[in-house]
Amino acid sequence: MNKEKNENVSRETLHKILSLTLEKYGVFVSEDFAGKAFRFWEELVFWNKTHNLTTVTDFYESALIHFADSLFPASEKNVFFDGAKVLDLGTGGGFPGIPLALYFPKVKFDLLDKSRKKISFISLTAAKLGIENVTGINENFFSISEKYDVVVSRAVRIDEEIFEHCRKIIKPNGHLVVFYSSQQEPFQNKSLEYTKFYDFEKGERIVAFYQF
Repeated sequence: MNKEKNENVSRETLHKILSLTLEKYGVFVSEDFAGKAFRFWEELVFWNKTHNLTTVTDFYESALIHFADSLFPASEKNVFFDGAKVLDLGTGGGFPGIPLALYFPKVKFDLLDKSRKKISFISLTAAKLGIENVTGINENFFSISEKYDVVVSRAVRIDEEIFEHCRKIIKPNGHLVVFYSSQQEPFQNKSLEYTKFYDFEKGERIVAFYQF
């Protein structure tokens, strides 16, 4: 498929790429999901021309790096339960928050980033596409005091200070979900419940699940 990566830019192709990558982990995406994700990608590419939201805009690369990768933790349905409230720490252009919000429509997602431009893009695009379970937040992470069931971090490096603030804002029995590359060692703490390994064309993704 890689050789033909840009010959068929469509929601159908996105659905196929995601299905091939994710189904072995029990993550099944619908055609409706693919349609909404495709529309979000179109908005991302359009706004990226003036807002510098991401360095990855190629359709095939985006399908894997932005969408498939973001959805790996969706294999853990017990973490993203109906009615949960999730904070996406350092969402950037909306990842992994937007794909996860589309996959879990009954979960509330707050997408946090220090860039006002990125949060403006997320808020406007979520409203335009009718993604009602997403709110963009342009604040400093350490000013957040609201309690969450889950905090997700794909781009922010977790150190002791960030970890301790996550502990403060995560509800009892809640989770911190952190993405790592295969070359990274997960942050070590007794709250580390387990790690999961996911393979895709871009290599291996490790996701660590901490429970407080």
